[in-house]
Amino acid sequence: MTPGRLLLLLLLSCLPASPAQAAPGQEPLKLGFYLPAIRDANLADLKVSLGIWVTEIGKPHGLTVTTTTYADIAAMRQALDRAEMNFFTGPGMELAEVFTPEEIRSGYARRNKGVDEGIALLVSKASGIKSFADLRNKRLSRLSNDRLSDTFLEVQCIKAAGMACRDFLQMKEEKRDIQSVYNVFFGRADAALVSLATLRTANELNPQVGQRLQVLLDWKAKALMFGMMTRYTQDSYRNLILNSVTEAMKTPRGRQILELFKTDYLEPVDAEALQPYWALLREYHELRRNRMTRRK
Repeated sequence: MTPGRLLLLLLLSCLPASPAQAAPGQEPLKLGFYLPAIRDANLADLKVSLGIWVTEIGKPHGLTVTTTTYADIAAMRQALDRAEMNFFTGPGMELAEVFTPEEIRSGYARRNKGVDEGIALLVSKASGIKSFADLRNKRLSRLSNDRLSDTFLEVQCIKAAGMACRDFLQMKEEKRDIQSVYNVFFGRADAALVSLATLRTANELNPQVGQRLQVLLDWKAKALMFGMMTRYTQDSYRNLILNSVTEAMKTPRGRQILELFKTDYLEPVDAEALQPYWALLREYHELRRNRMTRRK
């Protein structure tokens, strides 16, 4: 189950079962979802299945809630500029591309106890591959439509060979992250870029994965998926949202959802949690500029 689907569940749970009026002077909660990150999720089914929890959590807070999905990064940026969104959820890299540190307030990160969050580049121990440069013309399997994978790989390709990944690698995209692990395990790919959480799951399902595969490179952050408030969210309202989500996670249904998606807790964070993404993005742009300068 993907991080995007988990946060979608958690945020939809704040929706009241029937229209509720916010306290006088209180702004509506305008949720924005980055659609490509919500993989394999049926929004209608999710809303129905969460109906009971909606009643338990939504009504007591008396919140007016609206939700909007965005199919691309530019649409999210435009929504922020029009003040149409005060709480958004999406992957860290996409959010780092859309928002500056000054535009983000507090929010939540998806966390598991004792587990690092990030991505790992896997190869077979028997492959003889010792560095990223050894992957020239090799087959690499990765998650489709994922900006962190795009950016991380382009940084590595430029650093290793001064060229774009399309000229350096043979890339195969998968809809399910764990499929990339299996592609390397069964020899259908020479390398795989997957989340650290996916790698842990693969190891738990089949200990031979850890015996036969090794991490060539990794990149870590506070989380891969975030739910964050924007500069348009009132200060008092930010506290209300943070407290309501914290209380919701203490309920039996909240704990059930966390257990279902193998997530221990949602950790409160601020804009600092996205710094690794902004740093990777700066490195990417700097490498591209230097590459273009050398080509002139």
